[in-house]
Amino acid sequence: MTINSQISSGRPAQYKPNELTQEYLANELSLSLLGDFVPLNIKVDCNQLMHELEPFQGKWPQYLPRTDRSNNRHGLLLTTIPGKTYYDSPSLAEAGRDAQRRVSELEFNQPTEVFSECKSLHYLFSKFPQVGRCFFVNCGIGGYFVPHRDHPAMPRDVFRLAVFVNNCEPYKYDWLMDHEKLFIEMGRVYYINTRKTHRTISWSPDSIHLIMNIPMTTENVATVVSLLEHTH
Repeated sequence: MTINSQISSGRPAQYKPNELTQEYLANELSLSLLGDFVPLNIKVDCNQLMHELEPFQGKWPQYLPRTDRSNNRHGLLLTTIPGKTYYDSPSLAEAGRDAQRRVSELEFNQPTEVFSECKSLHYLFSKFPQVGRCFFVNCGIGGYFVPHRDHPAMPRDVFRLAVFVNNCEPYKYDWLMDHEKLFIEMGRVYYINTRKTHRTISWSPDSIHLIMNIPMTTENVATVVSLLEHTH
């Protein structure tokens, strides 16, 4: 599972209309017509996956720790930048600070020991032989992400899939998009339009979900369409 690294400039992502090809716009339109929180017909065995994560208990690095307030959240990389390991922070911003430049999601193209151990995810990953930064997020009680958007500029390199693995049921965990709480089915794979404002908070320990950054290609968009849960 490898992809060619795409090295970004040190500038923040920008809207670049001159780079918006007809093919790219067709891909964006296809995804936008699906919806913002779209179930796919693949489910992950959450019990098996949690068992596969046991060897990494206590080894999750903090995810963007705050200095001004407490925020109980950690992350674990399934793919990483060559030369890094799952011990490194899963944060794109922290990777950029370490490299002293803006780092692309697509540079996280090397599988880690976590990916090797999590065999229950291999079928899902086989649908997308090229992936970018893929990681688990583990929020404890009170762990949260403030309202934000991911990859709002155009063109974007990736779109996102998510799987909610542990303690993300109602009354345990909230994912709100444009102030609306999402109904989450545990283990279900979702396409999520994270370009819309969203925020999360956990009300229980070990609220774990998986984020997959998938390269924005026609083939990958077609794969998502072919995997839709609700079709005739």
